[in-house]
Amino acid sequence: MRADRFVALCLSEALRGLFGHRRTAAPAIAIIAVSLMVLGGFMLVSENLGTLLERWRERGHVQIFMDLDATQEQVDAIAASLDGNISVEAYTYLSTDDAAEQFREDFSELGDLLAFLDENPLPSSFVVTVNEPSRQERALVELTRQWEILPGVEDVQYDLQIIRRLELGVNGIRFAGGLLGIAVLLAAIITTANVIRVLVVERRREIIVLRMVGSTESLVRGRFLAEGAIQGLLGSVIALIALYGAYKIGVAYISAGGGPLLDLFSMQFLGWRLGMILVGSGVAAGVVGALMAFGSSGDRRGQQR
Repeated sequence: MRADRFVALCLSEALRGLFGHRRTAAPAIAIIAVSLMVLGGFMLVSENLGTLLERWRERGHVQIFMDLDATQEQVDAIAASLDGNISVEAYTYLSTDDAAEQFREDFSELGDLLAFLDENPLPSSFVVTVNEPSRQERALVELTRQWEILPGVEDVQYDLQIIRRLELGVNGIRFAGGLLGIAVLLAAIITTANVIRVLVVERRREIIVLRMVGSTESLVRGRFLAEGAIQGLLGSVIALIALYGAYKIGVAYISAGGGPLLDLFSMQFLGWRLGMILVGSGVAAGVVGALMAFGSSGDRRGQQR
């Protein structure tokens, strides 16, 4: 039998069998969908956080915080030094009032707290954008040392210091998501294997008739492997649809709340590469589950009876 006819026959028989035993197959499809939603959720969050950190890294921002009692002459001196620094692409000076106003805009829920304080605790600062060649760790450390010793400067921070800490968190999310995804995929594989075993038992007479009329063992097994693959495909499609719905709700909620980080990038859904990985994982889980079902010696005895 030609390969294309063999595949077409296995798929048609698998679809017919799944439709006829849809109540039996539904739990496996649901478990696969839930497991892929968990895995895809972690992928979606870590991918967007990784993009955010990359955009943040590309900004090349350094913030020079002034002492609360810094004089205007000291502020002017720092501005003059920034004007003459070839590593500085641009800079903005934020007074204490500007810092308070930005705090209220970025953190609207907490902005009213400043009204209860006798004095504005937020210092004035320079937000410096360094040019691209100076956005390396070594160059930023050197610039930080130069600016820290200037009169009137309280502290100097650059984005890479924060990004490094956040990257540890993102890597932790990816690791935890991978472990949890593997665990739930194993549960999906076991569930699929059990469903395939039930389907084999339910159609034991049909399998015997197929063998009596000359059907090969590969055709008998092929239809059940195809059923496992279709279960995985259906589960992955359901997971992608549910993930997209959750993504749209999440984007709407985050956008309504606003925040400074949203200015850096726009959130994106899973790209085609991650989407294909998710679908492939679902199909693989279904096929492996079907293989496990046929790997049981007890099932072989059930098929022979």
